[in-house]
Amino acid sequence: HNAKCLEDKFQAISITVTLLNWSGNVPAAVDLINNTLSSLDEELPSAVTPLVIKQYLDKTKTKLAIISDDILLSYPAMINPSKILAVEFLVKLYGSLTLIGERAAIPIIPLKVIQISLTYGMSPHSPSAFAQYGSYLALIGGEFEEGYRYVKLALSLMKKIPSRAHDSTTMFWSTHTRIHIEPMQSSI
Repeated sequence: HNAKCLEDKFQAISITVTLLNWSGNVPAAVDLINNTLSSLDEELPSAVTPLVIKQYLDKTKTKLAIISDDILLSYPAMINPSKILAVEFLVKLYGSLTLIGERAAIPIIPLKVIQISLTYGMSPHSPSAFAQYGSYLALIGGEFEEGYRYVKLALSLMKKIPSRAHDSTTMFWSTHTRIHIEPMQSSI
């Protein structure tokens, strides 16, 4: 009740989402996340079809095509509070959708995180989004060389981000592609 802006409410909303997930009321958690993302101007489409996924993928590829890895690695940290919150809630949404088996929107979440990162700077979740993107390109799209590029970028970016809190997620997603390209001993 004392919150003056959404940033003030973030912790309460975040805890509520966690409690809803733990209590088995995942659809309510998803609704709360979607409403919060909407208020942050980062909503996802209500219906995610293969065409929508392709549009998000094409938009991300187009943005990344003109940026070198060196430039990506030198991107500043994300400082816009509402965008930091949006990325946090997108990651929570990914987890919630995984719990209830709603897979349709899952591919666009890392793409959305990357698009926000390219505009507002890198967040602690950006490396794992790049790793997921690389794995998607390699393992779903069959673009192993390009996918491996983004997996390696994710691991390099992970080392540059001051927080170690999300390193395991980045390594997890990176391993999916690395195991297809590198000798097994070096990929795990």
